[in-house]
Amino acid sequence: MTTTPGLAADPGAFLVSWAEDELRAAIAPRLGARPIEIFAQGSRVNGTQLAQGSDIDLVLMLHAPPGEWEGFRDDVLAALGETWAVRMGRRCLNVDEPDSLFGEMVDILVATEFHGGVFFRDSFGQPIVNFPRQHRVNGDAKDLRTGGRFKEVVRTAKRLRKGVVDVPSYLLECLLWNVPDEVFRSPAPYRDALGWLRRCDPAVFAGLYCQNGINRIFGPGPDQWDPMGTGRIIDVLHSI
Repeated sequence: MTTTPGLAADPGAFLVSWAEDELRAAIAPRLGARPIEIFAQGSRVNGTQLAQGSDIDLVLMLHAPPGEWEGFRDDVLAALGETWAVRMGRRCLNVDEPDSLFGEMVDILVATEFHGGVFFRDSFGQPIVNFPRQHRVNGDAKDLRTGGRFKEVVRTAKRLRKGVVDVPSYLLECLLWNVPDEVFRSPAPYRDALGWLRRCDPAVFAGLYCQNGINRIFGPGPDQWDPMGTGRIIDVLHSI
């Protein structure tokens, strides 16, 4: 593996690069000729993880229409099955190898390209379209505008929710991304950010966008949430 300059000084970046190389090598014999792209998503590369040992989330994307997703998923399972024991979870492909660092740390989202985002189906067959690259770009931009306060507040919310309330970290990050930048510059950015969400007009709150700026947070879709239930979660987090 060729080490990119700077990776040796950043163990997290080195692990992500290592995982991408391992996945690319495993699929190359069967799928190497296909127009495939591998990139990282999730809290580790977004800078909102709570520990250096957090999972590495990789996207294995085929540059093809959504109609080719099922066939691509089956080809990926077959290709990786030659190296590891693999299975499909609710959304991601998992490696079930007891002594494998790759299996222990890496989740793989198998997807096809769709309008600048990714398309896949969950284990119930429901179609989901998401935009992980836009999520990362928008999060980095807001963190820069708030002097690093945005991601600091996201990490605080994630840490405090543990053992208190069951809420996906992705939802927390998206909610906090909607809070105006100036709120994060206050002396108590965590409480004030949650307070802004609590006081938000219900109609405005129900129309909030995900951090990618494209999908709505709330709605009937498999990747959306209920605004009333989320409001109760915010109340709990604000009270901690």
